[in-house]
Amino acid sequence: MKRFVLLTAALVVAAATAAATGVVMVGGAGTANNTIPFWGGRTDPGARWQTLWLQSELGLSGPVIKIEWQVSPEYPGHGGKFNDCKMYLCHTKLAAVTATFKDNYGGNTPVQVYSGTFVIPPLKTNEWHTIVAPTNFKYNNSDNLLMEATWVGPSTGGTTPFRTSKSGPGRVYAWDPNAATGRVGVPYAYYARITISYTGVAPTSLGRVKALYQ
Repeated sequence: MKRFVLLTAALVVAAATAAATGVVMVGGAGTANNTIPFWGGRTDPGARWQTLWLQSELGLSGPVIKIEWQVSPEYPGHGGKFNDCKMYLCHTKLAAVTATFKDNYGGNTPVQVYSGTFVIPPLKTNEWHTIVAPTNFKYNNSDNLLMEATWVGPSTGGTTPFRTSKSGPGRVYAWDPNAATGRVGVPYAYYARITISYTGVAPTSLGRVKALYQ
């Protein structure tokens, strides 16, 4: 019986130490909608945009493996194509964006998590769409999380109204991918579903569990 208990405890801990995933909802209630930064059919030189989500919303440390946005419940998305698109994630202590893109990094170095031609297909109302699936960014659950996107115009397609909220850390954008400053929109929050991979129990816990049954 003692051996059975030890084996069971070990299996429980082994399962707990395996990588798990947590899905968190961020960006408030999502009762509004907006098409920036992925606004198809524009003739601008391109776009640069930033927003952020607060640590209090995220609550998990680990690799960020997916960021999804949801289409407005009122309007479908017409989709679009955005050339030479780059996306970045960055830790920052700032609780709200400023007009200067570089300052919003809070002294940290952004990590590029996407590069290529970004295509949004036509989407139905309320449909979730993966904006980026990073493979190289680990969130520390201490700082706030900043997201940046740039693309080179012109863009094709039409508008896709993704859900936002009317209160939050804000956004800053410019219709120029190389802009140093932009227009601050306060108090926008971008409604998102973020998936974070994490470890539930440290592997060293196995020894402690065994000790309880010796």
